[in-house]
Amino acid sequence: MPEYRITVDDKSYSVNIGRIEDDKVEVTLGGRTFSVGIEYPGNKSQKTPILSRGCAVPDASSAPDKTSAPGQTSGMGKILAPLPGTVLKILVAMGDQVTKGQTVAVMEAMKMENEIEAPVSGKISQIAVKEGDTILENALIMSIG
Repeated sequence: MPEYRITVDDKSYSVNIGRIEDDKVEVTLGGRTFSVGIEYPGNKSQKTPILSRGCAVPDASSAPDKTSAPGQTSGMGKILAPLPGTVLKILVAMGDQVTKGQTVAVMEAMKMENEIEAPVSGKISQIAVKEGDTILENALIMSIG
């Protein structure tokens, strides 16, 4: 905090100037801290603009649930990424028969390997990613038909 000497009515004071925000400054005088309003010559509207945005979702109850646990589906046999990450291994091929709970892929998310399991039994009808792909949460990994 910068320290200044000021004189008021022939009496000298030691003043510390603190944080300045918009048109307010913290001033310490005689061990007491005050919030002091200031005006800038020639420009009285030096306030920081405040951005006001409407709320996109009024409350959490109306927000759709966009996440799914590992191996969960968004419809019949669609396997979605539980987190954003990188596909490390695809353990099945197009047309392979899989059983519910079988590990079909491995991805790295948040520096951890996550096994992606088949949510239903069936035949692999689509593989939407390849090893090394970086994908977002809820991205389609593969479909079971």
